[in-house]
Amino acid sequence: MRRSMMTMFAGTALLLAAGACKPKDRDMPVCPSMVAAERANEADTQTLPVDVWYSVLVRNFNRMAMEPPDEPRECSGRPIEVTWPDNLKEDPRATARPLDKRRLGDGDVTFTQGEDGALLVWARIQDLGNGDALGPVALVRWVERGLEVRGIGSVQAPAQRPRLRLEPLGVDAKVLVVESENCPKDQPGAKCSREAQLLPLVEQRFVSAPMIEDGVDIGPARFVLSDHFELTLKDGWIRRYDLVRLLKFEKGVPIVDETIRSKDCDPKNTATPCEERIDAAEKRPLVFRDGVFIAPRSAWTRTRLENTTQVPTGG
Repeated sequence: MRRSMMTMFAGTALLLAAGACKPKDRDMPVCPSMVAAERANEADTQTLPVDVWYSVLVRNFNRMAMEPPDEPRECSGRPIEVTWPDNLKEDPRATARPLDKRRLGDGDVTFTQGEDGALLVWARIQDLGNGDALGPVALVRWVERGLEVRGIGSVQAPAQRPRLRLEPLGVDAKVLVVESENCPKDQPGAKCSREAQLLPLVEQRFVSAPMIEDGVDIGPARFVLSDHFELTLKDGWIRRYDLVRLLKFEKGVPIVDETIRSKDCDPKNTATPCEERIDAAEKRPLVFRDGVFIAPRSAWTRTRLENTTQVPTGG
């Protein structure tokens, strides 16, 4: 039996409350790892080989084989894993198992330079059987002595063409935005779907936050940025619905700018022009409160419910 909503979110809420009651020096590095003395020239140029990045972010990383240990931990000592809420136990994203380890390389690490000189790094260590990858994500800064980790966590997200950015959240907090693409390996030529995920930075840790949509828990704050579905009308025409989302931030609040277009086409007469229209256009705020993102029901969810019994996951 699933836990109640209050029980599910208690851990994150307590973590936030603890941070409010006991201020922490945010300028202190969260991990002890530093660039070794023999790497001083690399610290000066702010470049590191990929094997050094892995050895900084993953404890006991095998630099010769370019493989993580059997039970990998990130640099602060915590296991590299994603803990999903109970309501996702049957979701394939939660039940996917790591595949056999392989030799990692440059293409498995993503870097994003921040405006203030900080660097976001996602070092993927495991491929999962559903298009996702898992690995530590870190906020790092170069200092005179080398490299310091100022934020750390684990991310499970689609592995193709990832992009990272840090955005303001509320008055003085930050949230990591991970955007990437899921390209089905068993469907060559199929169009990739792009997703976004929000991970608040809480006490120097990037944490997976649940999202409540119109009072309903829909799992982690992870959602598609594009989607579509088709249905056959009574007259035989085909109606296609297309969703396009943009994730923006306004005064520390994530805003999902959502547009839904539909197109009716006659499959028996391709010479007949399709009938196109905009069915919905709205902006949904995702309010972060007590460790949870709260949002109104999306137009896409309403459209799916009105036209099919299949409801999309992730808002």
